[in-house]
Amino acid sequence: MPCKRVAKPLLFLLPALLSVFGSNSCGRVTSNSKNTVEGDSSAVFFAKLFDIKSDTLISYNTWEAELKKSEKYLLVPRDCVALLAREQMAIGVPIRSCISMSTTYLPFLKLLGSMETVKGVSGTKFVYDADYQAIIADGKIADVGPDTSPDYELILSIKPDVVLAYGIAGSDNSYISKLRELGIKVVVVNDYLESTPIEKLEYLKFFALLTDKEALADSLFNDRYAEYESIKASCAAYMDSYKADRIKALVNIPFKDIWYLPSKESVLSALVEDAGGEILGAKSGAPFSSQESFERMYMLAMEADVWLHQNSIQSADELAAENKFFADIPAFKAGRLYNNTKRVTLRGGSDYWEGGAVEPAEILLDLVQIFHPAALPKGYEGRELKYYNKLK
Repeated sequence: MPCKRVAKPLLFLLPALLSVFGSNSCGRVTSNSKNTVEGDSSAVFFAKLFDIKSDTLISYNTWEAELKKSEKYLLVPRDCVALLAREQMAIGVPIRSCISMSTTYLPFLKLLGSMETVKGVSGTKFVYDADYQAIIADGKIADVGPDTSPDYELILSIKPDVVLAYGIAGSDNSYISKLRELGIKVVVVNDYLESTPIEKLEYLKFFALLTDKEALADSLFNDRYAEYESIKASCAAYMDSYKADRIKALVNIPFKDIWYLPSKESVLSALVEDAGGEILGAKSGAPFSSQESFERMYMLAMEADVWLHQNSIQSADELAAENKFFADIPAFKAGRLYNNTKRVTLRGGSDYWEGGAVEPAEILLDLVQIFHPAALPKGYEGRELKYYNKLK
């Protein structure tokens, strides 16, 4: 079989016919290769931090420097043994085994029917999904330890086709280069740095290229994108028709006297906005959280209609015990306290952060129901919140 990546027709929203890249041998595809259409075609229309150029998957990161840095992974048939051994950034597809350094990658692989590829996870105790938990209990998925100090010997013994990894600004991300020094293929996934839930959902296409499930990813993404946009449009139409005010949402609680606040370019801000709300104090300029003083946030809290995301707190009494001033906040007095802890495990696994990544419409429905229940689309009346609990 010629060792070149055959670019299948990718139908992600806009049909893009990609040509066959490379030569008829296992040689590296050069940057001089061209698509049959003018310029490079791309099947990515929302996500900002990855791209697809024929036989190449490109991942951008913003956690190492202010300027976007790219890594390019050449996707070739997995039987191109010599090329894969020679080129560190060549990935044999479809992958048959991987290690996931984040539980957020697991639902993408499950949706694509590729659960069996997962052989290791960083922090198996934090996995929420029951099917993955069963595989872990059977000893078929190992815990490879935290990203700051993974078990390199265990990873080497697993011999994964690829490690799915991420980096965090200001943290020790040396494990990525260490794994590569050991001859392990590493693909960096920057889904958590995207700024909207649809951008994050589009990572179905990222994982699809690695697992050879492009057509399935296309169908899943299109359906879920359409569902999200329908709910968003319904809420916008309601607010326009009834001249409804945006709900002012207080988000989070302080940690060690610092109140971490999501930026306006965050997934949560986009969800809140699409549900007819706004996050009090959110600032523009980066996808990262800002650090605010308790005093500033407490003053803003006096304007809040709703209070969201109180860490692991499960009741109003528990929240009041956290800080004596909390009970004076109007949203607390009105009983409009909602936490994203409805689907959690005793060991700390959270489906909001795991499965919620591929179910943005469900999270949006929850927020619309909390903010403007009359704005729910037909057929959703009387639904139960899926990811949020009302604190009582």
